This record gives sequence, C-alpha cells and structure tokens, in this order.
Amino acid sequence: MKRELRVKKHQEFDRIIRGGKKIKSPHYSIYFELASPDQGFTRIGLAISKANGHAVTRVREKRQVRAMLAKRCEHTLPMNIIIVIRPSFNEKDYHANEAELNASLDKLKDLLP
Repeated sequence: MKRELRVKKHQEFDRIIRGGKKIKSPHYSIYFELASPDQGFTRIGLAISKANGHAVTRVREKRQVRAMLAKRCEHTLPMNIIIVIRPSFNEKDYHANEAELNASLDKLKDLLP
C-alpha cells in the first residue's frame, strides 16, 4: 500500500479504535470511522500483537493481509480502517483467511450510511 493510503500515527489508531464502529470475526477485528469528505480515499492500518508469535511470524501475517487487501480493496470511500489480526490467524490457510477478510469487508460496506 502507498504511504498516503495507510494509517501510521499511534494517536490515529487510538482514536479509530476507541471512537469507531467494530466488526468481529474469528481471525480479525475491524474498526472503522468515516473520514471527512475532502479526504477522498480509504486509509488502512494493520495491527498485530506479540501474542501472534515471533517477529518473523507477525511480519509474514501482515504481508499476507496486505496482499489480500491489494487484490480486493477499492480506495474510493473517505474512511479510516484498522484491521487487528488476532492470534487465531493461521498463516498456512491463506484462502480461508482471505474469504473471511472479504466477508468482513462486505459487512463493513453494509454498515455504511
């Protein structure tokens, strides 16, 4: 993802997680908020805890989720999304994880006004 399409600052992560709406699934928690209309695109941030494993494992899981988002995501809506990857995420079952992420993002679109 390009730098301008990412949520990078810790304060923004906190604001979105505390003040946004939430969608839960077995492997992901997705927090989102609508941004100002002049933003014009979707920004996404990924979060993963140390409970998921060593650094190599966490980086691999983040890379897989970024690849899933690259195939799927349209960055046309002005919103901010934080995807928290849960410890139950199984990096070896890529297609099942991708289907679950796509289903969660479809739910997100249904919740928008």
